[in-house]
Amino acid sequence: MLIRQVNSDTVRILSQRDQKWYKSAPDNMTYGVFSKFQKSEYQVFIIAQEDYNFTYKNTNSTPKELLNAVRLVDAEEQKRYTNLVAKAVLRLKESSLKKVVLSRKQSFQNSKSDTEILTDLLDAYPAANCYFFYHPKVGKWVGATPEVLVQIDGVKLKTMSLAGTALYQENEEHIWGKKELEEQRLVTDFIIHNLQESGADNIQESDVKTVRAGKLIHLRTDITATVNSKDKNMFIDALHPTPAVCGMPRNESLDFINKNENYDRSFYTGYLGMVDKGSASYFVNLRCMELHDDQVDIYVGGGITALSDPNAEFEETLNKLSTMKKLV
Repeated sequence: MLIRQVNSDTVRILSQRDQKWYKSAPDNMTYGVFSKFQKSEYQVFIIAQEDYNFTYKNTNSTPKELLNAVRLVDAEEQKRYTNLVAKAVLRLKESSLKKVVLSRKQSFQNSKSDTEILTDLLDAYPAANCYFFYHPKVGKWVGATPEVLVQIDGVKLKTMSLAGTALYQENEEHIWGKKELEEQRLVTDFIIHNLQESGADNIQESDVKTVRAGKLIHLRTDITATVNSKDKNMFIDALHPTPAVCGMPRNESLDFINKNENYDRSFYTGYLGMVDKGSASYFVNLRCMELHDDQVDIYVGGGITALSDPNAEFEETLNKLSTMKKLV
């Protein structure tokens, strides 16, 4: 497992010396974790038998931006996804469901090597948490996620609520709509409530800010708290899956996803991270793709509320799709 965190030039790699699939965390050892969206299905733990890092400098080989996301449109997939969103909007208007995150995947041919893709990823997204994961029994994944699930350093916990997506426009201040602002508040309230229920103290939230991730911008609220570092797994359980990748209420949105998405999200919207004795950093697996021999599967999605427009939601997935598609 390889990770380079936001605005860092240090790349850290954890690896094991065998091909065994470890399905539980080791005691008193550094390890990496790669978890599916529904982690009850399975997780992969990388025992850090090798742990090293290196400094990475931009190679100036960043791939060109896609000029028009419309090139990525699959008409049949567009119809399927917009119908799914319309179904969700109807449910949202008629039930206690406040938000549900709906996703999809799209496949593309790929002629580049894993190293070329990783190099382009690191060059293209210095302001994201970039990773590469490989296990012979699970497969290869790569991504550049803007979202921290939780970071714990001693008794200090940091997390964030991230919602809303728009295209970045240089020298323009984006005016967020009611739908995005409402979605952001739902995510923030969920995180604070669950931290409180899990015993966190001194919970603080920042003002909502607009942050850039490549060609996209999002709404973000930073949240801090005081915790017992020994309880880190409890806080993971409390926060994952957040409304940013599942919905709210969590059980009701998860039920809608399971009954209506009709495909396996696999590790998309799960989480990954590296855990040391006194610290841990976990990231939500967004802006990612699964690598195959000559093909990639790119996963995207968006938060749906009663105010959502199905066509606009599909356009949002196209914008997210382009962040990975330009790498292959």
